[in-house]
Amino acid sequence: MAKATFTNEDLCVAWAKQAKADPKGTRGDVVKDLLAQMGVACTDETFRKAYNNVTQRKKQLESHDTKPVTFPNLEPGKKGARRTDAAMDALQAIFEDDADAENDPDDDNES
Repeated sequence: MAKATFTNEDLCVAWAKQAKADPKGTRGDVVKDLLAQMGVACTDETFRKAYNNVTQRKKQLESHDTKPVTFPNLEPGKKGARRTDAAMDALQAIFEDDADAENDPDDDNES
């Protein structure tokens, strides 16, 4: 017996609906919408599986070789809310500091 799933079109329609909502929805809202469309009860397990499926499908569509799909931003959910712009800048700076150190000709690490 085949498991209920959603199409790429279903995902894009649900995503667009949440992006246009006032206030904007979250990825979790997209998942709940898709579960309702599929007629699947929203339990912890079905939500987790569908959330992972949405994440993977979105990544696949965004990374298409010739015609990638650009998804509009949604509101950050509970997990995403912890990653502020300042926190992301601080994380990015770690890599930039490492790159600067590797490219610094005045660095005397020779012993």
